[in-house]
Formats: sequence, C-alpha cells, structure tokens
Amino acid sequence: MQEPPPIDLLDVIAFIRVVETGSIANAAARLGIAKSIVSRRVSRLETVLGAALLTRTPRGATLTDIGREYHVRAAAGLSELESAQEVVTQSTTQISGQLRIQVPVAFGEFRLAPLLAEFALRHPRIQLDVRFTDRQVDMIAEAYDLAIWPGAVPDSILVTRKLAKVRWAVVASPAYLRARGRPAKPGDLATHDTILYALDTGRWRFHGPNGWENVRMRSRFRTDNGQMLLAAARAGLGVVLVPLFMVEDALESGALEAVLPDFPHEGGDLQIFMPPARAGIARVRALVNFLFEKFDREI
Repeated sequence: MQEPPPIDLLDVIAFIRVVETGSIANAAARLGIAKSIVSRRVSRLETVLGAALLTRTPRGATLTDIGREYHVRAAAGLSELESAQEVVTQSTTQISGQLRIQVPVAFGEFRLAPLLAEFALRHPRIQLDVRFTDRQVDMIAEAYDLAIWPGAVPDSILVTRKLAKVRWAVVASPAYLRARGRPAKPGDLATHDTILYALDTGRWRFHGPNGWENVRMRSRFRTDNGQMLLAAARAGLGVVLVPLFMVEDALESGALEAVLPDFPHEGGDLQIFMPPARAGIARVRALVNFLFEKFDREI
C-alpha cells in the first residue's frame, strides 16, 4: 500500500493561523510573510489531504465542516509541539511570547483589567491578547492559553486550578422591594421577577437552618453582560444574583439592597482553566503565579 504524501508542518501552521485570525491577510501579518505564501501553503495542505478546509470569501475565510474537524486536532497537536519545544529548550525559562486569555466581561472589568496591565509592565517580553467575552469558549479549538471563569467548565481535558472563593449576593433595587415585598426565605423568591445571567439555569441553591434549598426562578430579563445585569436591577426589573464584588459600591450607596443575606447562595468559585499543552509553558505559569499572588482566598 502506497504511503500518503507527507504533510509540511509549515502548511499546517499557516492553516491554523488563518483560522485563528479569520483571514489569509491577517494570518500573513501575524506570521510575517506574504499573503500569497500563506494561500499557497493552505492550498497545498488541502491538496495533500484531498479535501477543502476553508471557504474563501471577500470578507475572509471560514471553515468547512471537514476543516473544522481537522482544525481541532491540528491546533491541539501544534500546541503539544510548542509545549514540547519549550520543555526541551531554554524558552521554558524565558517569560516571553504571546498569551491569549479569556475572561468574563464583568469580572474582567471589575477585577482583572488593572492586574493584567501590571503583569504586562512586569514582563515586557510578553504580548497579551485578552478577550472579554461572556461565553464559554472552546479553549483548544480557539487557541486560548488560559481562561478565568466562575464555576465549572464542561471540559474534563482542561487543567483546572481554584483561584479564589467567590462570595455571591442576591440584590434588588429598594423601589422593587417596596413594590413587591422583601423575601423572608428562599422559597419566597419563586414569585419574584428575576434578572438572569445568560448561562444561569434559573435554579438557585441556598443554605439555611434546614440545609440546602433549591428555588426555581422566574426569568423577567436575561443577558450575557454583567453591566446590563446591574442596570436592569437598578431599574427595578427584579432580583439578580451576582458576585458580591460587583455590587459592593451599590450596596453601600443604597442603590441596591441585599436580599436574603442570611441564606448563603451556592455559587461557583473562581477557577483558572488551561489546556494541558499550555499549562507547562513559562509565560502561562508566570501569569498563574501572578494571579495567585494578587488574589485573596475569598473575593
């Protein structure tokens, strides 16, 4: 049986960079080579594989179904190669290169933005690519080095480290509570309007004298943005569950009031997530160590 033709690793890298940047032109700029070379390398890879990986359009390049499957595995393999190279060369001790990070918008705005700026000043050879998004990304497919997220991420492959315990608070505007009444126990929330974060299932879990109690919430307003959650709560649209650090100023000023403060809510802790191939890289380790240095055990 005839062996398949060999695949040039540079062709694979070109393809992965096109996917990451969204176009051949952007990939060429990132790789520091001509667009024609990137295009030729991707075409050569498609020829060797016998399948179209990308659909070219005037706006950029999009993955075909086969291309999406290939990219997931190729990007993971490239990450493994990069990690292996750093393990056996001096680069493992050099804190340099690009760090691609994902954080939720509200947490990033409230807590992480100034810290990442400080980290960049401390390590001038690192290039940070920070994405603020309130969706749980596919870290391997989208080439992220590290993500910070409250709660679990449904991907057992990822390396997970608990960064801090998050204190959660249920809050509402004084006007809403005057109009609708102040809940005395978790079950009272079932009759209230709720402002839900997009990924919230609407089942809240509280701890009281008789143990844990689950409450099914009625959604009045749903959003994937932390600032929108707070704006809706201040406007009197209902009760909202958020990390305490987001509402400390509003609680102090009286713009919002705590609801059921004697019934702790079971919320997710703040976690660091990393693809296994990235966890051992020096720049990733440096950021993880920096975050543990800056964060208290509870926020």
